[in-house]
Amino acid sequence: MKKKLTKFQDLSLEEKKEVLNWRNHPEIRKWMLDKNKISLKNHLNFIENLKEDKIYLKVEDLGVINFKILGQKAELGLHKNPEKNKVGKILLNEAIEYAFNKLNAKKIILYVFGDNIKAINLYKKFGFIEIDKKDNIIKMELKKDNYENR
Repeated sequence: MKKKLTKFQDLSLEEKKEVLNWRNHPEIRKWMLDKNKISLKNHLNFIENLKEDKIYLKVEDLGVINFKILGQKAELGLHKNPEKNKVGKILLNEAIEYAFNKLNAKKIILYVFGDNIKAINLYKKFGFIEIDKKDNIIKMELKKDNYENR
């Protein structure tokens, strides 16, 4: 079932605070490159200054998907609402559909910590393959053609 996706710029202040609370939650923060807590001021400033090549979407009360557009590639990031369980498949499905159908990306790239086994297994179930590894960070990709023909 299609979920409602809302651009960060279109969120109410309360919704922006809700997303910030998710991002700052220890269970979410531990999987981020920048593990520092983010202030409300910095969060609001970040949203206000988003460029066209960066798209951040709140997926109902389930979590966040975001993209950095790199030509015909979309670099994907996502995190769930820490109060929700078993929403990774929903978030990833929404992200893939958005990247391929709305952004017309030919390829999705993502990065994941090598010890985030749950996330890696989920990405593999959707057809992502490992293409590089540096230190503890794995780069994975999903090509549109491979996704549509599986």
